Amino acid sequence: MLGFVNILEEILVKETYHQIDELRPEIQPKVRVAEVVAYALNRLPPLFATSMSGWHYQYAYAVNELQPQISQLVRQGIKTVLFGDPLHDLTPLPNHLFTNSAGVLYQLSQILGRKHLRWRDVPVLVEAITTRSTYATKINNQTIIQSEEETVLQDASYLSRHTQALLSGSKRFREKRIAQQKEQELKQQSLCLYDASLCVIQGQVNYGSSSWALEKKVKDAAEMEYRALQSYTLQAQLGLVNVLDHLIFRAMEKIMKPELYNQINQAEVAAYALNRLPPMYATSDRGFKHLRQRAINEFARELVGAVRTGIMKVMQVAYTDVPPIYAYQFEKEYEQSMQVLRKLLNREDISLDNIVAIVQDLLLCKSA
Repeated sequence: MLGFVNILEEILVKETYHQIDELRPEIQPKVRVAEVVAYALNRLPPLFATSMSGWHYQYAYAVNELQPQISQLVRQGIKTVLFGDPLHDLTPLPNHLFTNSAGVLYQLSQILGRKHLRWRDVPVLVEAITTRSTYATKINNQTIIQSEEETVLQDASYLSRHTQALLSGSKRFREKRIAQQKEQELKQQSLCLYDASLCVIQGQVNYGSSSWALEKKVKDAAEMEYRALQSYTLQAQLGLVNVLDHLIFRAMEKIMKPELYNQINQAEVAAYALNRLPPMYATSDRGFKHLRQRAINEFARELVGAVRTGIMKVMQVAYTDVPPIYAYQFEKEYEQSMQVLRKLLNREDISLDNIVAIVQDLLLCKSA
């Protein structure tokens, strides 16, 4: 379950690209972004969050309090990558470390050629491959039939019953299209409100500014969702992992009884523990093994203690009214999409371990 995020990951990636752009063109390709980010992450305090309020708090703290340190560490990280140990291990991390919902989604986005792919997109795209047809998505009770060449609005009755059932179980909303559609609706509302304001007397509500505020709110929400999606798959994009993630979940499984483990907010426990342990990010196979062994040898007692305290803290507080980060929504989309895919392909064995290979095989059959 990926219901938590280290706010610093996104900030450090942005700062790294900013500083790379200032380097000479011939040097820029030599900088491995993942290594610079891992270098800085391992020297900064972890800032994990599970809720939107926590995200905003941690982000503000990082920008306001840690920015000088962030810039300095990224600068040092770039120098270390460029002029460090020539025998540095470049063996990438094994693929199984990214066999989670976020990592597999990124792999699917690569083979399907969809830059901003979400799990809710996958079933309709897979159906398009299996039927060699266009793919469809339902927006505001209208079905958009979209091929590689064009997008055409059709009534939902145009589709087969199977496709209608698929869409009702897995609605696909492409971020750009939704943003554009909402923006057009808001513009129309603004025009109507402006026309109406010409007829009202002075002292009434200022509809123009109200409409502008609403439009800005919609744009900000779309931008936030896009950033959240990028952050969700960031580790898979870079080839970067936090060694402690897996160890913390293993500790939770051993400490808690199965019924409690399934009921408790695991993301909250993990975030609590991770914020109290030294960060251990790795970008290579040797680095991962080294840090993992170090965590077991030097921090095992501290790790178990942080997990136990986290469990007690989470059990004492109710989180039902706290809006979670977008990753929680992405996880729900993953669960729903896997159910749809199993029905669509009539295969109950579909899982994160084989869905990429299945889609690759479907693409090969289509191109044959």
